[in-house]
Amino acid sequence: MLFVTWVKWNVETIDEAKKLWKEIKFPKEVKVIGRYLLIGRHLTVVIIEAPNEEAILKITHPARKLGIPHVCPALPMEDALKIMEKI
Repeated sequence: MLFVTWVKWNVETIDEAKKLWKEIKFPKEVKVIGRYLLIGRHLTVVIIEAPNEEAILKITHPARKLGIPHVCPALPMEDALKIMEKI
């Protein structure tokens, strides 16, 4: 399943956050679609495909002391529109 994850970094831990993003190893069961920095927002975004909640926790747990991790399931717009037509 596709997920958009983002972390709002605490300003006082930004150097530790940069180190984490340089060194992070994503679980083998997770496919990273893209990693992004939202300039001027202290936010990083990662779009992933993950099979389950455990895989997501493996990504978000290391960031818990440096900022606030968020996860949201995502659906391609074309797929969403087809599903909504059936509802």
